[in-house]
Parts: sequence; structure tokens; C-alpha cells
Amino acid sequence: MLSLERHRMIADRVGGEAALSILELIAEIERLQGLTDLPDVTALIGAKEVADILHIHPKNMHHARKTRFFPEPYLHIGKRPMWLAETIREYKEKKEAWSGRTSNNS
Repeated sequence: MLSLERHRMIADRVGGEAALSILELIAEIERLQGLTDLPDVTALIGAKEVADILHIHPKNMHHARKTRFFPEPYLHIGKRPMWLAETIREYKEKKEAWSGRTSNNS
């Protein structure tokens, strides 16, 4: 199989519209390859699960989200914010370290 760099060189030699099409395909392949580097999205959690991890009431999530350094949602499904569970656990550990506490339970 030819490398993408080799295909770029072929596109340069061919020129014209064919070259543009080849380069568009290469760009799309590289974009799709980048998707394989995404985190494990099966670990996505909603606001209720975030509240559970942080030991706060789910109705107080809007206050928690306004605090400094609170992680932005990884994505939204409709209007529902979703976070990576690991991001929230890391935030919790940092928050506890900032306040001088450590936690043994996650």
C-alpha cells in the first residue's frame, strides 16, 4: 500500500482537478485516522453521574459548572452535556488537593 506522502507526490505530478481530488481524499483519510485517537467514549457520563462522583446534589450542577477549572463537557447530545468520566475524576482529585483533602474513594 502506498503511503499518503507518496500519494501527495503523485498528486503534484498529475496536477489539475485530479490532484485536487487526490488531496481532498488524503485530507479525509487523515481526518478519519485522527478519530481513532479519540478517548473511550463509552466512559461518557451525564450531569447526574458527575454530581454523584463529586458528591453534590444534581440540582446544584449548574453552580458547580460555574466554578473555576470545572471541565467543559466533552460533547453535547442534544442539549445534554456529557463528560468523560476520567476528566471528572481528575478534576475531583485536583479540587480535593486544592482544598487540602485527599479521598480514598472514587
